[in-house]
Amino acid sequence: MIYTVTSTLPPVHGGRTKALLSRIKLMDTELGITNKIFTTNYNANYPSVYEKFINEGKVTKNTEFENLYDWLSGFKLLETPKKKFKNQPKYQTTNRKIKGLTDKPSKNGSVIRYFNENQFVLYRKYYQSSDVLQFEDFMSPISEKRLERWEYNMFGQLHRKIYYIHNPFAKSYEVYFDTQENVYCKKFFKNDKDNTLDYIQIYNNSRPYLAFSNERDLFKYYFGQRFNDNDIVFNDARLLDKPLLTQSNATKNILVFHSSHLNGEKIKGSYRFALEHSDKVEKYIILTHKQTYDIQKETAIDQHRFAIIPHSMEPYPRDNDIEQSNRFIYLGRLGKAKQIDHLIKAYKQFLDNGYDMKLAIFGKDEDGQKEALLDLIEQFGIQDKVEVNEYTNTPLKEFQKSKAALLTSKFEGFGLTVMESIEVGCPVISYDVRYGPSEIIKHGENGYLVEPDDITAFTEYMVKTVEEPFDHVETRSELSHKKAVENYNKLFQDIGYTK
Repeated sequence: MIYTVTSTLPPVHGGRTKALLSRIKLMDTELGITNKIFTTNYNANYPSVYEKFINEGKVTKNTEFENLYDWLSGFKLLETPKKKFKNQPKYQTTNRKIKGLTDKPSKNGSVIRYFNENQFVLYRKYYQSSDVLQFEDFMSPISEKRLERWEYNMFGQLHRKIYYIHNPFAKSYEVYFDTQENVYCKKFFKNDKDNTLDYIQIYNNSRPYLAFSNERDLFKYYFGQRFNDNDIVFNDARLLDKPLLTQSNATKNILVFHSSHLNGEKIKGSYRFALEHSDKVEKYIILTHKQTYDIQKETAIDQHRFAIIPHSMEPYPRDNDIEQSNRFIYLGRLGKAKQIDHLIKAYKQFLDNGYDMKLAIFGKDEDGQKEALLDLIEQFGIQDKVEVNEYTNTPLKEFQKSKAALLTSKFEGFGLTVMESIEVGCPVISYDVRYGPSEIIKHGENGYLVEPDDITAFTEYMVKTVEEPFDHVETRSELSHKKAVENYNKLFQDIGYTK
């Protein structure tokens, strides 16, 4: 069997999840090899995520999904409740009025606060445009803090209760329920500064069964129960390396590295276990030649354990009806490692040189960086020039509207957004960081590579892109969909897999 393990499958996601789903789809459509994806995070609404991926064509209907918590519940967590005489989902609604309490709804109606006389006693949040509860918080009339939180899935079924202590305020324990409201798991937390997990108790037929001191031990147990010898398991999450490599079965483990293994010149802690236990790894999939070279320089891992397989893209037809805007674009996370302040400073220098192009930014906030970004834009007085947007579901269209994409990251994995931009004819100006940009961008042909952290040089290439526009921007042939099919076909041949 072919499996993929990952920590989470968020409905709105970045490059790692996008690349994972693309790989699984390629294996199915081009090689006839289907995958089952295992997730280890908690999400009681995973069926809607699976359906979204299939409807959007991110995976095929042949792809199977399984979640750790659904398995713990005996596959009774993610069941869809059905009406008795119709094969339609059944929703449990909750009356918004409570006898004896005064309610104060929010403007959009999804949140309601309840008061007993003047005491705040209950907070409810409903799923948007429905009477289905998402969660409700029971408030202490003494401390005015949360006592308990009850959470409901998208069908209105209770799936988890969280209990709190107040001195200091922290989680005490969590109770997990299946769709029949049977308990199948409890988590207990320490009353320390970080409110760390103390232990996990799982139940069988509502009776205590096994306990684990941490989540990784639980993941290890899960993998040991679900896999068999010689199963092929792709792992895209470094969090799962140790549980996978130490579980009881002799699986053929393929570790996919999506980003740099280095923090400065030292190996990141999250990558250390994977690189120190190569005897348990069938193949490391590395995206670039440079990263492979650096890993081999730092470790004694045999050459045959590496497969250099960059991300790829299916050919995307350019839409001639899309009107190009007079703008640069940044599309990606607003995290510290992305160094968006460098981008803003380079753009300010660009404007100071007398140019009048706009800058469109698309990205999800991380670590409060959006606020810092807005503060810097205001400090420079360029609010009318910069448009800051949330994440977009149509990145290819946004790139096609733009003159050039900008990337000032401290480090990169491979940069799917760089590939997407070039695929639709939008050149990319990027710092030449480890790893990826130099193997996607051909300097002077489909973009420019800039010495890392050289903001002035970055500005100069912005000017050059405007003054000397690229005639023809194309994806490098070695990153084509056809080449990716060849790469994965060879990978399966090398590990001795036959259908």
